[in-house]
Amino acid sequence: MSSRFPETAACALPASSTLAKPGLTCAPALLPLGAFAAGFGLMVGSAFAQSTVPVPPALAASTAPGEVVLPAVRVKAAAADDTKQNLQTTTTTIGKGQQDIRDIPQSITVMTEKLLDDAKLDTLKQALHYTAGITFAATENGTDQDIRMRGFPVATTGDLLIDGMKDPSQYDRDSFNYDRIEVMRGSASMLFGRGSTGGVINQVTKKPELLDQSDVVTTVGTGGYVRATGDFNVRLGESAALRVNAMNTTADNNGAKVNKHGVAPSFSWGIDSADEFNVGLFYLKVDNVPMSNLRYLSGSVAAQIPAQNFYGTASDFLKGEALYGSASWTHRFADGGTLRTQFRKGDYKRNSWSTTASYPTGSTAASVTDSTLLSTVGLAPRKDDIDGTYLQSDYSNRFEWFGLRNEVITGVDAAYEKATRFGAYGSVLTNYNKGSVSVGDPNNGRVTAALPTYRQTSDFTGTSVGAYMQDLVSLTEHWKLLGGLRYDRFKADMHSNVYANNTTATTPTSVTPSNLSYPELWSYRGGVLYQPSLSQSYHFSYGTSFNTSADTYQYTTQQIANVPAEQSRNVELGAKLDWLNGQLSTRAALFRTEKYNERTTDSDFAGTYPVLSGKRHSQGLEFDITGRITPALEVYVSYSFIQEAKIDKAGSAVTLLTHDVGLTPKHSGAAWLSYQLAPKLRIAGGARGASENRPLQGGTAAASVTARAPGYVAYDAMVEFKPTEDFFAQLNVNNLTDKVYGDQLYPGFYTPGEARTLRMTLGVRF
Repeated sequence: MSSRFPETAACALPASSTLAKPGLTCAPALLPLGAFAAGFGLMVGSAFAQSTVPVPPALAASTAPGEVVLPAVRVKAAAADDTKQNLQTTTTTIGKGQQDIRDIPQSITVMTEKLLDDAKLDTLKQALHYTAGITFAATENGTDQDIRMRGFPVATTGDLLIDGMKDPSQYDRDSFNYDRIEVMRGSASMLFGRGSTGGVINQVTKKPELLDQSDVVTTVGTGGYVRATGDFNVRLGESAALRVNAMNTTADNNGAKVNKHGVAPSFSWGIDSADEFNVGLFYLKVDNVPMSNLRYLSGSVAAQIPAQNFYGTASDFLKGEALYGSASWTHRFADGGTLRTQFRKGDYKRNSWSTTASYPTGSTAASVTDSTLLSTVGLAPRKDDIDGTYLQSDYSNRFEWFGLRNEVITGVDAAYEKATRFGAYGSVLTNYNKGSVSVGDPNNGRVTAALPTYRQTSDFTGTSVGAYMQDLVSLTEHWKLLGGLRYDRFKADMHSNVYANNTTATTPTSVTPSNLSYPELWSYRGGVLYQPSLSQSYHFSYGTSFNTSADTYQYTTQQIANVPAEQSRNVELGAKLDWLNGQLSTRAALFRTEKYNERTTDSDFAGTYPVLSGKRHSQGLEFDITGRITPALEVYVSYSFIQEAKIDKAGSAVTLLTHDVGLTPKHSGAAWLSYQLAPKLRIAGGARGASENRPLQGGTAAASVTARAPGYVAYDAMVEFKPTEDFFAQLNVNNLTDKVYGDQLYPGFYTPGEARTLRMTLGVRF
């Protein structure tokens, strides 16, 4: 349920602990802030020398004379894993099944429901601004899901997940049904198959719970923003429950309109029993007007153009629908093993046409005034219809083999994907002129253009099957060894339509078929973990990934059918440390991600035939801090430093072999701090930003410097008043200083970041 309505009070002792007593208020001892800062600087200190903690004084005082109370082996706040009430969590489902984050030898960031609610992160894109190392590319068809992680693209068919299963990317995602968002960085093909060079993003959805509870939350704000969400949970018997999440959002935003609604019913029975089942539906409809794009001014983002200015036309639109049904069955064996099988089938439609505004030739930052006329042209209209069917089954258990403890996960998965793509023809083409508007008055002179007429340009069908097995072996009390292996098989067919002309032809003159087959693809994962205490975990890991041709449901010049899959590898050295009796968690990692046979054009083939002759890498440092410094002060920090992101080898298409890769700022990150100022009053604030960023063609050598987006920091703030347990009022101001920055970058244009917004929220539980 909503993070605003805690269901249980936090306590330092688990409810199942034999030390817990009714009515006992647990207050874990917290180190002074100065001691914490010093300890974090050292990263390892005497605080980790013991794996036990003292018995709480209140409990010791209540012990009868002569009784001996042993110290707790591990004291954790019961709410530490409650993502509804805390910024911190110590478990994740992104590694196939529920696992302790400390046992996964890769970097993982979890954005809990509390963070999403606090900062008013209503979409996946907004939420990802609050995790480091992620950037966004602008695209010709206006999608906001072209994501880069550690400088590598998040493949459209491999790196976005729903509850651990692949999720097609061509639709706009809303957070109304999110329980949390999990980000695993680095290669992960061993677990998920194709994609995942830079990492994967898992959207964990809300599930029915055994309680009767309903939350209704309404938000109004600047730009005509109105959003209403409902979370309704009804218990139906001893082990069954129904949960329905719903959302409706509208906004004007000076022309960049939002109009969307969604509903996600889910029914579970056999909850927490040997056989637990769940069936659900999800529907989201979007009828928006996308934010207009701007050409670079003197090679940079135009800081003097207000972020809220919309230079599009009345015919701009972004329409989409996502509809899928899902089912899962979890069987819990008597020996402790778990088998989880899940199925999802969905249909995703997207249709968009947006505008780019251009400055007069020769314009400079000094010459542009409010009266300067901008010419506006439309990008290429495009429509996509994608069907996806996914089935996977995962088994996990613990075994004693050869006198060693083995934690095994193994599974199989299969996917069938079908995509049909449409392009515009007739008078509405890429460079159709929509008229001119002035900088200071975006509404003047606006021309309403005709809507595009579509014809089919291509179709795609693909099937894949995979099987994997991973074992985490406890070699000693403190050392663990991980190894995993996966096999994949992938086939796809595509038809491209050829037309006689771009104006009148509706029937193709020819259809060009193509196909590809990858009968044998192998992925590997290995790691060593050293855990000297329950509050320390150090790891070294190595993992591989692969990207097939047609990762965007089509073949392009660089994605031809007869080119083998790209291969990449990730090496990481990291530490995950708990502080303050587990109230605070920190994560740090050094990494190097390398794609060593990238598709590119080679001079031996006159720059026209793609081969696997390319090579690129990124390397750097990341760290996260989450948890409570004091009972009243809670913190979330995510930071990434990309020390180097280079193209090491390329064909004739790239002449500068050592230039920095675009969309990879050296510094990026976010922070959110929450402070309980009084029993009924809480304040919070955050910052998110990045250093200078460039589109994909940018470089550091003087001759290659073209477009760029200067570094930025945007500040957010929140005040919450909660007079009762069942009611709250919240005020948010996002982008407090109305910072102008380039959010999505393309070589020829950029999409500005969201302007300052003010939102007032009221929530009630009944």
